[in-house]
Amino acid sequence: MLRRPFASLGLVLSGVMLVSAVGCSGGETVHEVEVTGKITIDGQPIDNGSISFVAADGVARTGGGIIKDGQYIARVAPGEKKVMVLGNKLVGTEPLYQGVPDSPTREKFETVTPPAYNAAHQTPLTATITDGPQTVHFELSKSLK
Repeated sequence: MLRRPFASLGLVLSGVMLVSAVGCSGGETVHEVEVTGKITIDGQPIDNGSISFVAADGVARTGGGIIKDGQYIARVAPGEKKVMVLGNKLVGTEPLYQGVPDSPTREKFETVTPPAYNAAHQTPLTATITDGPQTVHFELSKSLK
């Protein structure tokens, strides 16, 4: 009979890691609601990007979502939020590997939102998120400094 002394050690360690991982979750559940809306800059829909809802008190969890064709869907914990937006538009394609003949290409994006919209300490955007699904629209301006 062939013995594998390390096989049982591996099973024990796997079990300990599983119990540790499950135990670390702390059983904390975070209540989030669905927030949807339109997002434009100077009246034009933002092609794609991301939106983040940061707790104004700096304590609660940050929520967010993806912007696609001027609309977003986000999962957010209720409360007062500072809203950060990073908007992009597709401007073409570019080689994946510069200087390599026959390189595959990738989409090339350009940021359309001023940097202040993507900094929690500078963004002028705010929202009060209440319990239950809701719609919140945002109109941004390229002239924000």
